[in-house]
Amino acid sequence: MENYRIYFEPEEKEDVFRILRSYSDILIDNINTSSFGITIERDDAESFYLRVLDQVDREVYSFRPHNRYAWPR
Repeated sequence: MENYRIYFEPEEKEDVFRILRSYSDILIDNINTSSFGITIERDDAESFYLRVLDQVDREVYSFRPHNRYAWPR
């Protein structure tokens, strides 16, 4: 059993929450305005966490606006 934190922007909260709730091995311990505190109840917690982060990255973070293409102000 290991504890981790997943960060998000305010508009991403529901999408990240949906992904976390889809796994029975993840217990959501703490929710605040910018992150979820979770416990993973598996022997391979670290590799599982990385797989979950990869899913969050593909389904949520990849849709963030890319500021590197914005005009300077």
